[in-house]
Amino acid sequence: MRIFLIMILLLNANVLFAQKQEISRNAISTPGKPLIDSTTYKKWTHVESPHITSNGKFASYVIRNDSMTDDYTAVLADDSDKWKVKLPGVTDVNFTGDSRMAVFMNRDTLSILNLGGNYFDKIPHVSMFFVSDKLNGEWVAYKNISSDNLILYNVRSGKRHIYPDISSSYFSEDGKALVLQREDSVSKNQSLSFLELSTGKIFKAWTGQGLVSMQINSSATQAVLVLLDKDKHSKSIWFYEREKPGCNLLVNNEILRLASSFVLDDYTKISRSGKYVSFSAKRTKPASDNLESKNSTVNVWSYLDAKLQSLQSAEGEPMTIYRFVINRKNHKITQLCKDDETVMSTNGDDDTYVVEHVTGDADGFEGGWNHFAQRTYYIKSIKDSSNVLLNLKGFHMVLLSPDGKYAVYYDKETSSYFSYEVASGVYRNITSGMNVPWYSYYREDASHAPRGVCGWGNNDAWVLIYDKFDIWKIDLLGKRKPVNLTNGYGLRNAVIFYLALPESYDRTFSDSDALILNAVNIQTKQNGFFQKKIDQGGDPSVLTMGNYIYQLINNFYVKSGGAYPIKAKGASTYIVSRMSADESPNYFLTNDFKQFKQLSYVRPEKKFNWFKTELHTWKKSDGTIGQGILYKPENFDSSRKYPVIFHYYEKKTFSLNEYLTPQNLVSGCNIDIPTYVSNGYIVFTPDIDYVIGDPMQGTFDAVISAASYVSQLPFIESKKMGIGGCSFGGLQTNYLVTHSNLFAAAYSASSLSDLVSAYDDVPMRYGSSQNYFEEGQGRMGVPLWEAPEKYVKNSPIFNADKVTTPLLLMHTTQDVACSFSQALELYTALRRLGKRVWLLEYTEGSHGVYGKSADDYALRLRQFFDHYLMRDAAPTWMTRGVPARVKGIDNGFSLDSSIMTPGPGLLNAEEQKK
Repeated sequence: MRIFLIMILLLNANVLFAQKQEISRNAISTPGKPLIDSTTYKKWTHVESPHITSNGKFASYVIRNDSMTDDYTAVLADDSDKWKVKLPGVTDVNFTGDSRMAVFMNRDTLSILNLGGNYFDKIPHVSMFFVSDKLNGEWVAYKNISSDNLILYNVRSGKRHIYPDISSSYFSEDGKALVLQREDSVSKNQSLSFLELSTGKIFKAWTGQGLVSMQINSSATQAVLVLLDKDKHSKSIWFYEREKPGCNLLVNNEILRLASSFVLDDYTKISRSGKYVSFSAKRTKPASDNLESKNSTVNVWSYLDAKLQSLQSAEGEPMTIYRFVINRKNHKITQLCKDDETVMSTNGDDDTYVVEHVTGDADGFEGGWNHFAQRTYYIKSIKDSSNVLLNLKGFHMVLLSPDGKYAVYYDKETSSYFSYEVASGVYRNITSGMNVPWYSYYREDASHAPRGVCGWGNNDAWVLIYDKFDIWKIDLLGKRKPVNLTNGYGLRNAVIFYLALPESYDRTFSDSDALILNAVNIQTKQNGFFQKKIDQGGDPSVLTMGNYIYQLINNFYVKSGGAYPIKAKGASTYIVSRMSADESPNYFLTNDFKQFKQLSYVRPEKKFNWFKTELHTWKKSDGTIGQGILYKPENFDSSRKYPVIFHYYEKKTFSLNEYLTPQNLVSGCNIDIPTYVSNGYIVFTPDIDYVIGDPMQGTFDAVISAASYVSQLPFIESKKMGIGGCSFGGLQTNYLVTHSNLFAAAYSASSLSDLVSAYDDVPMRYGSSQNYFEEGQGRMGVPLWEAPEKYVKNSPIFNADKVTTPLLLMHTTQDVACSFSQALELYTALRRLGKRVWLLEYTEGSHGVYGKSADDYALRLRQFFDHYLMRDAAPTWMTRGVPARVKGIDNGFSLDSSIMTPGPGLLNAEEQKK
């Protein structure tokens, strides 16, 4: 018992020490705002759940405090700042479609607020509610806690209608009907009805048992039901059409005539015209469950295996889903997909499909060489039952035009887009001779992956296609000359254009339409909006550009990339989200994307010592220009010398205007910039430019030149520079410490150290890593045996003896992306060489750590840098280690006042001299 009490006291002492260490740094900081530490993370507030009325006159949002209790306050306001209501405890708000009422719950009380006025009604003891939010919608439906009755409430007339024994209900997509589902608790009989809201007329669709799933069209005039038969083993699909009696059987297993090992599945969909219904069937699992496999202790890996044993074991018995389409008029059934096939795209009315076929059961990532992973594509027409094989080799993204007249795809061999005319079977190179880079700026070294199609003309008249910066209007017949819709403005001004509005991606355009474009300048990192009328020449018009982030579309380098604007259903009014580095994301109203009226005012960063960002440029050793972000504390003192940490992951400068919410770790493995900067660090994030076949040289050139540039700044302590990154950024760290002695400390998390061993690795015994290096982020470009010297050159492990920088490694035992052996390989080499290295292995998590493990790692990472860059005493886990016998009892967080700094490694004095 005494030993147990001592263990508890030691554990508590470690936790208290960690807390006191953060408090003491605040206590000795310069007077002013408090510094950010772990006690502030759960107190941070942000805005979420924006809504706008159909007429655009009122809006709502929710302020959320990320505390343990999740504190919520909803805010409603008008567009003139004359009316505002705050609703503590409310997590979301709905508006009626007529823009008259706000409807919300606070605990079990349903409240209906007259917009612009005072409370209209409060209804206690409500279990659920939903609102008709379409144009002119004036209905609220709700259920009481103690009753299965559904009350339909007209907020304009005040009338209530009661519908008994309703188990489930919702409004149709167009807001004109209410779907009513009933289930008798005694007989278990179910029923489905549709209530026409304008007349109050009820259309009974079905009564029976075994309703599994249901799909209705937008107006609730048609429905597809999946029913479980009385035997509980088979399903059938039925169709309901308003004004026609009852439901009609569409298909069951007998009609489908599949083998006994197949059964109908739950998926159904009604086509836009209502003429076709698509559905699915699946293969049942064998009843024996393969006992021989369970009793065997051997996996036989054969060179004839189309798929690695690891993938076969991980996936188990495949559950293949087969898709079908039935013509409701003649009941003709067409099977869309067979084994190893998937639907890639369809036209607007679901009567023409592009189907992808894989030659065999193989890992799709091996398509570059494995015959059993090769893909073919064909167009399947439901109208004439034709199957047309497309003349394509390798992987393609094939898109059907909305009316199904054309298929469009990109051919990487010719760097061109092609159209295939379905009616004639003619292929056309619709971008021939253009000599335009179609790939994304964000992955310039992946020219095989274009930005793609962004829109279509009415009646399949033309297609809009992105190039690296601009948008092109291209004739699908190739007769008319391609038109640079944005007039080359993007290329000339280093601006990337995207369609800005979400509704633009689900419609077709006429020549007279005007497009709202999202824009980001790759040099200044400014973000904003442009406008371009399709049938007018010249440059697009600037609506607004500034040092903000509204949304960075398809930019995977920015964690908080903003959001699409939200449009009022009946007005040209939008809610946009806007942030900057020193302004929390807030909501604004706009009618023209030029003038923005602020809606929310949440600024938690104002209470703390925040950061400022600066975009820096310098000349690299190869003569090219480098870019990076310098993060300074708000209380920056130009007379002081600051330590600096270089953090990197491809192109980080797009985060120049990103608001970074404080947290203990970023993505489960990286330093939190706001915390470090608030506590006296400078952080610098340089962009990396890579060369296929030698990616680490690009890292070296960028980071070393950045360090040389930053070290000359008068406020930088050049002897106290650290580096660090995670995953691919961790590999880069490992390379830098084996090729440079510039840095005083480095961390590397969830990373690789040996490209030779990693190339043929199967992380966690799943898929192979080969494609990652040949065509993916690894950027080696060729197989290992074609250029072994390049793999060796880019592998840190082969220069482990050159390391002088203290290195902190972090890895999880179960990492599914980078095997733990990669960290162990580097650690054991550096330990054998007498280098200062620590490996934090966490048995929880995968490619990063979360929860208690994240708290532990964040503290150790901070102690590591505080020692080497801030001159704090080292903790005992660094100076003495943590023996296995005291794991969980004494985690070694306390500072070691007797040793102060980690000493030499296991080598003797003579070996150390070598």
